[in-house]
Amino acid sequence: MLKHVLDIVDLLDDPDADGKRVAAYLDSVAGPAGSGTQVTTVTGERGSTDFVLVRVAGRTGRSRGGASRTLGVVGRLGG
Repeated sequence: MLKHVLDIVDLLDDPDADGKRVAAYLDSVAGPAGSGTQVTTVTGERGSTDFVLVRVAGRTGRSRGGASRTLGVVGRLGG
């Protein structure tokens, strides 16, 4: 697990990091089911920002049809 945390820190520390690269990494470590990551890019006059949404459903999460809550984490890249 520590390896994955260090990998994602290195990825986010890269000045060229973007939401698509983060989503691709998360999908690669999540296995065949994928990570369920969504990337939304917002562009303005001063540049663009990627918002990355990651859902962690668990075994009985509502997004999988269960009764438990689903954890959602939103992060931002760029600025």
